[in-house]
Amino acid sequence: MTIDPALSYQGALTAPHVPGRGLVSVTQPPVPATTRPAQKPAPAEPPIAELFRSIDVRNFAPRQAAELGMDLHVAGVLPWEEYAMLAFQPELHPDYDRTVGALIGEKAQPDRPRDFVAMWEERLAFERKYNAGDAKLIARTARVLTVLRQIESPTSVVA
Repeated sequence: MTIDPALSYQGALTAPHVPGRGLVSVTQPPVPATTRPAQKPAPAEPPIAELFRSIDVRNFAPRQAAELGMDLHVAGVLPWEEYAMLAFQPELHPDYDRTVGALIGEKAQPDRPRDFVAMWEERLAFERKYNAGDAKLIARTARVLTVLRQIESPTSVVA
């Protein structure tokens, strides 16, 4: 096997310069020197903790619950099935007054606050009593309730 010397990169280095085709050196501006701060800045609070601080799940409207469900799902706190359970709020449906509302004699009030922790405690008790064979549903309901309780009284750990 023979190698053609014309195919070597060495020829490119010794070839005469052709205007417009050669490499142009670029000078970079000097990097400014920086000094480190005297003390380490406090670690930033995670965005989810900031979200939790502004929520009162004991005084919460269905419209807010739907938004919270999406925030918790996007943050990775709730999987899809639990997000769907929390985010589905019947009062947000446009036909609520003609369907469910007509059956129970109430108009939709998606902005009226209510105690979501108590509602989910009742829902968990219902699932345990009437759906005892559906362990996945009970576990999902319990998980949503646990998350709501954690939002109600968050744990603060300082390292």
